[in-house]
Amino acid sequence: MPKKHITLILSILTAFGIIASQFSGYNLAYLSGESIEAKVLKIYDGDTATLLHNGNTLKVRLYGIDAPELKQKFGVESRNNLKKLCPIQSNIQLQIKYKDKYGRIVGILKCNNQDANAMQVAQGYAWAYKEHSLAYMHLELKAKLKSKGLWSEENPIKPSLYRKQTSQYKQWATAHIPPEDLE
Repeated sequence: MPKKHITLILSILTAFGIIASQFSGYNLAYLSGESIEAKVLKIYDGDTATLLHNGNTLKVRLYGIDAPELKQKFGVESRNNLKKLCPIQSNIQLQIKYKDKYGRIVGILKCNNQDANAMQVAQGYAWAYKEHSLAYMHLELKAKLKSKGLWSEENPIKPSLYRKQTSQYKQWATAHIPPEDLE
């Protein structure tokens, strides 16, 4: 094979490798449906955590739920509840569902053999995404009926609506939250 063709093939393979690495993110090796053991490094808010697995730092978004933003009513309480369910430095199980558009792993956290995602909803610290998890909708309804957590408010504002409506939140988030964490 002529030297020119070998150089072209190597250039194409190199370009493909560079492009693939840009889209893969840091957690290419983790597959949907996989269950892994990890250690909790940080609980950012009521639906986002940073985990450590085999020396890799993983940013994880809890599947099927949407917790209040930190500046929103019950935002800090939601984060604190998740910290109580999954203490820092504790060993947990993560059931991986998929990777989101921000490169985060989306999954179910099992802390002390409990589904922390479900517990956040059941205790009134997060909304259930009906499009993702009908199982959690049942827990949300029970929390509403018992006025638990954020359901003690007359008209709690969904985090998705809060993010859209609050320019103050956008300014604060831009200054304090890494771009990859903004939704």
